[in-house]
Amino acid sequence: MHVLMVSEYFPPHTMGGGELSAFALAKALVKRKTAVSVLTGYIPGDHVRETIAGVIVYRRLATGNALTVLGNIERFRFTHSVRKELLKLIDEIQPDILHAMNVTSMPGVAAVAQRRGIPAVAHINSPLAFDPKATLLEDGKEATRPYTLLRFVRSFLTARELGRRGNAWYLKYNPLAWVIIYRRWSRIRDSFSEFDLFMPISTAMQRWLERYGVPTKKTVVIPNIIGTGTFPEASPPTNKTAKIVYLSGYSRMKGLHVVLDALKGVKGAYELHCSGIGDERASLEAQAMKNRVAAVFHGLMTEDNELKLLAGADLLVFPSLVPEGLGRVALAAMALSKPVVASRIGGITDTVVDNRTGLLVEPGNVEAWHSAINALVRDPRKRRAMGAAGKRRFNAGFTEEAIVHKALTAYRGILS
Repeated sequence: MHVLMVSEYFPPHTMGGGELSAFALAKALVKRKTAVSVLTGYIPGDHVRETIAGVIVYRRLATGNALTVLGNIERFRFTHSVRKELLKLIDEIQPDILHAMNVTSMPGVAAVAQRRGIPAVAHINSPLAFDPKATLLEDGKEATRPYTLLRFVRSFLTARELGRRGNAWYLKYNPLAWVIIYRRWSRIRDSFSEFDLFMPISTAMQRWLERYGVPTKKTVVIPNIIGTGTFPEASPPTNKTAKIVYLSGYSRMKGLHVVLDALKGVKGAYELHCSGIGDERASLEAQAMKNRVAAVFHGLMTEDNELKLLAGADLLVFPSLVPEGLGRVALAAMALSKPVVASRIGGITDTVVDNRTGLLVEPGNVEAWHSAINALVRDPRKRRAMGAAGKRRFNAGFTEEAIVHKALTAYRGILS
């Protein structure tokens, strides 16, 4: 079996956990004697073709930086580039399956799969599959209904975020921008009918597929793989000061400002360590200083360094205000026997079990977050018990072996 994955970005270039998860799945398949190639975006300075951990990577697609305005304009070439380069690569390597590893690659992959008659799989790991704004929020609450153009415009006019960026006034009040954003998303939605199988990363993503008319029999939940082979050794911390870790970056939608308010008046010694990138860092640092929160703000860290930070932590906070697809950081914490305080929203509820492996809290509710963090900062015994329960839960259903077995079974099913 030869699987050809298509991803707009691929390590070392990442825009989030999706690219890391794509690489983890590719490596896991190769270890089990499945040939894997990846077609991805070319960034100046890249090798056009290289082999990484047995995965053959072709960097041929035209794309841009998703975090900048100019980069997003450049990304409009992406779907055309997928169609053009994918047709060429299929002729070269003759894959058995096409796997769209991120949502933006779906329209191009669907068109080529239909033309060539090759089975196609769509990995559903982002709210962008279901919401043109890529947040699945309406009036600050989790959305529950499919989007139409009218519903999108109404929601967009009150939205604070557009994907990972703030919803700037020149987009929010620009009818041309509405049409462009909605049209780009509608191509993703319209591609659903061309896929043979969907791999949502959580039951939350699976439910959204059902809302858009995809039958459950065409879906298999495949959580993100957290490769623990290179994990640092984790042992129960002996910190006299509770070490709280946050790894989700500095954008408002990730909710760090909620934690910084919630930490005011926490009884017990603690220190908050934050990691990531984002345009809200300066304001968050100012908020921490104003609230007299003991916080250390790190820049963008490598995955290995983030894991080392987490391995020495007492608990992880995951305060997202938007429905995450799953939440890699929560799984990593569980694998390292760390309790998680997380928002009760989206795919996070697939990982964290309330009052067992951590605490689930209403998104954005400062008082509730204060109570949850305070309870764990003051109770080392409860932290250790929840961390141990999280490790057992991870071993029972989220190991690489369990996940790759489900993926291989699904691949064989569509080939047969």
